[in-house]
Amino acid sequence: MTAQCQTLITGGRVVDPRHHIDEVLTVGITDGRIVHVGSEPIPAQRTIDATGFVVAPGFVDMHSHAQNRIGHLLQAHDGVTTSLELECGAAPLNHTLRAAGSEGRALNYGYSASWLLARMIVMEEMNADQADQLPTLPLEMFSVLQSSGNWARPATEDQRKKIIELVAEQLDDGAIGIGVLLGYAPAIDSAELHALARLADEYDTLLFVHARYGAEIEGHTAHESVNELVELSEATGARIHICHFASSNAGDNELSAEQLTDAINRGLPLTTESYPFEFASTVIGADFLSPEILRSNGTPASTITYLPGAEQVSSYERLAELRAEDPGGLCLIQYYGPGLPAGVDKLLSTLSLPGAAFASDAMPLTRIKGINEGEPVPTGLPVPEGFAVHPRSSSCFIRALSWLHRDSGLMGLSEVIARSSDIPAKILATGAPAFAAKGHLGVGADADIVVIDVDSAEPQSEPSPVMTADGVVHLFVNGQLLIENREYTEVAAQGGRPILATASSTKAKGLG
Repeated sequence: MTAQCQTLITGGRVVDPRHHIDEVLTVGITDGRIVHVGSEPIPAQRTIDATGFVVAPGFVDMHSHAQNRIGHLLQAHDGVTTSLELECGAAPLNHTLRAAGSEGRALNYGYSASWLLARMIVMEEMNADQADQLPTLPLEMFSVLQSSGNWARPATEDQRKKIIELVAEQLDDGAIGIGVLLGYAPAIDSAELHALARLADEYDTLLFVHARYGAEIEGHTAHESVNELVELSEATGARIHICHFASSNAGDNELSAEQLTDAINRGLPLTTESYPFEFASTVIGADFLSPEILRSNGTPASTITYLPGAEQVSSYERLAELRAEDPGGLCLIQYYGPGLPAGVDKLLSTLSLPGAAFASDAMPLTRIKGINEGEPVPTGLPVPEGFAVHPRSSSCFIRALSWLHRDSGLMGLSEVIARSSDIPAKILATGAPAFAAKGHLGVGADADIVVIDVDSAEPQSEPSPVMTADGVVHLFVNGQLLIENREYTEVAAQGGRPILATASSTKAKGLG
């Protein structure tokens, strides 16, 4: 019998897709690790009764821009134990890690090496001191630099070399893969993209890519963008993860899914993710939201809601005004639903792609103009009035459980949990070995565990007021109770740890 553990979870339905477990078992925790999984209890300093609830691996979110204290607390109530910024990423990485460590984080966290932020630094000719003065939250840094004039232009050979070198520096510092926001700088040439892919292959890591074109760009198709990434992987051997597949390919779902599935079946190292919402969120100044692009494909401006003004955009002219006034302002974009090229059935089909993960694409809070404008961004719960955010930021995984499993029966419980924990952990373990101990409940795994009341799970559906999802009863991060009896505990609110990759550098492999 295993010796006494520190905490024992009893009576719960343990669902661990990696080990094909779905039965009532006990789970023991000591020093941040799982030390026991079995049908019989063992002696424990403390026992938590999970009768009537589901005990699952904590969710691993590969795609969260909400990398601050309040963002982590909102995600904790969504069952997330590891929150990663891999699509945008960070640059300089250490600049962001120092700030996160100083502030404290509730969840485990990590960053990719940001190609786009590195590109902004190089193309705007910023020195190290100037880069260190930029915001530490990557999405805020992107918003600040977005109105600059040079970063989205094609680079010279010398500039491209400097961009790749700066990305490589972030990998040397422990970045988890390379974040490639290609859709925000679609004019860059293929030589730069191939250089990034070769760099990823040299470091034995992944590219996390926002594809070049969405489904509604005049003269281009979303499956063209998928094909570009398939060919890139074929040419370079790079492992490529395609971000938010459902939103990027709305209206072109079937062809894009066929291309991706065929490539995977041929053995190419491609993976993807989506979130279970009909609408997306980004900065209103994004290239693909220009009035010219929307007008060319017949997309009404009213599909966009400008969050700081709580304003459904009335016209292309008004959209142009908002983009000029506040290019970094957050907005919502309706992609699926009645009257749109893609119905909800297309979203459900895309969410069901075999092997695809769930990832939230969580966003930081944005201020609503005219409501408590002097109110600082909160660091704890509850969130006061005057803030808004896409509900995926607090309810991605709870919505997947409630909608896709409990209410519609589209997916089994184990499948939803696998897409939220085991599948993302396996994708990431290929470039960051620390993830081998996450996403499952095997003995020796990290004690990142969520206890969920599936029957009462209720996601948020509106951007404001900002509230937590309901359903998470207990949440362990590194063996510490962050949420206990549905309330977060201050003592564990800064227990998250940074996760760094240990990929071999080009120099270590004799390639530099």
